[in-house]
Amino acid sequence: MAMRSLGAITLLVLFLAVTVFRNALWLDEEGIWLDAIGNAPRKARAYNELGLHYLAAGQHQKGFRLLARSLELDPYQPAVYVNLGLAYERLNDVDRAVKTYERAIWLNPGDPTAYYNLGVLTYSTLKDPDRAFGYFLKARDLNPLEPDVHEHLARIYLERGDRDRAAEETALFRRLKH
Repeated sequence: MAMRSLGAITLLVLFLAVTVFRNALWLDEEGIWLDAIGNAPRKARAYNELGLHYLAAGQHQKGFRLLARSLELDPYQPAVYVNLGLAYERLNDVDRAVKTYERAIWLNPGDPTAYYNLGVLTYSTLKDPDRAFGYFLKARDLNPLEPDVHEHLARIYLERGDRDRAAEETALFRRLKH
C-alpha cells in the first residue's frame, strides 16, 4: 500500500510540475501561440493568430511573415488574406494591400470585413470616396450592425451634400455604437 501511495504522490508531483510549466508558457497570448506552433508546426491557425498578435504589438514585419506562413500551409483562408491586407497596409504597401483584400473577397464574397477594410483604405489612403462608397455599401449590406461602416457612409454622404442620408447614417452609427 505504501508503494502505491508513493507512486500516486510521484504522479501528482509530476502533473503539478507540468501544470506549472504550462502555465508559465501561457502567461500571455504570444506564449500560447508560440507553444501551439511548437506542438503543431503545420497548423495554419496558430501562425495567423501569432501574426495578428505581432501586428497589434507594432511588430509589422514579424506579423507579416507569420501570416504569410499561415497561407503557405493553407492558401484557402479568406480571413488570413484580410489580416495580411492589414499587414501590407502597416508596411505601407498599398497596392499589395488592395490586391490581398480583393483576394479575400474573391475567396469569400460574403465577408463584410474585407469590403470594410478595402473601403477604409480606398477612402483614407487612396482618397477615392466614390470607389470607397461602393465597398462600404457592400459591407453594410453584409453586416448592417457594424457601426463603423455607417460612420464612413455618413462622411461620404455629407461630402456629397446629402445631409438627410448623412444624418440617417450618423444616427445608425450612434445607436449601434452604444
